[in-house]
Amino acid sequence: MSDPITFSSESFPNSTAYYDVHENEVCYRPDSAEQIRFNWSEIRYIDDQPRSRIKIVLDDQREVPVRYSTDQFPVFLKTICLRLADIRKENFRSQTFRLTPKYLFHLRIVVAVLLLSLIISFPISKTLFSVLLALSIPLAIFFQGQPISLTLDNDHLIFQYLHKKTAINYDEIINVDFEVLINDYGSTLSISIKLKHRKDITIKNLEDIVIFFIMLQIKLNENIKVC
Repeated sequence: MSDPITFSSESFPNSTAYYDVHENEVCYRPDSAEQIRFNWSEIRYIDDQPRSRIKIVLDDQREVPVRYSTDQFPVFLKTICLRLADIRKENFRSQTFRLTPKYLFHLRIVVAVLLLSLIISFPISKTLFSVLLALSIPLAIFFQGQPISLTLDNDHLIFQYLHKKTAINYDEIINVDFEVLINDYGSTLSISIKLKHRKDITIKNLEDIVIFFIMLQIKLNENIKVC
């Protein structure tokens, strides 16, 4: 990477932040504050701030915010994570990543409300009970297809569902990318996994989603070298 790649973000009206990605470092240049220049080894971790931005935390406790609205944000974040996966390949260890507590809490609330509604409606109206029961079927299908956790071990990416596990070999994975999903409730950082012989998978509402990406990329890099 001889010439830097620059990404820009209009954080506020008439205020723009620039991120210059060089071969060995990144330069953060906000209009309204002092610029921060740091190399890859100075990055302590990257924290996702749901619905708005990520935060790059440096060893000296300085923080570099990057909003989801940054120009080509998924490309920027992937560029950073690919570099970290390359220089931190010795840090890989088998670990399990779970859905965020907030998301699990919302799911529990939905299930509890639906079950309570079914219990209350049964003695009142069989018609109402039947309607609520019919509405619960697609919800049950959704829960069956929603992984509770994902585990990265030395050979597989393992999806843990309510009643089953699915293991995917790393050589089945063609590519992984970041995506920002936007709906009426805001923006969500997600990861898209492209597979050789299966339907592509989108992962969202995952704790430590950036760390998950980096650890997964370390294993994908190893697989490429072996091939």
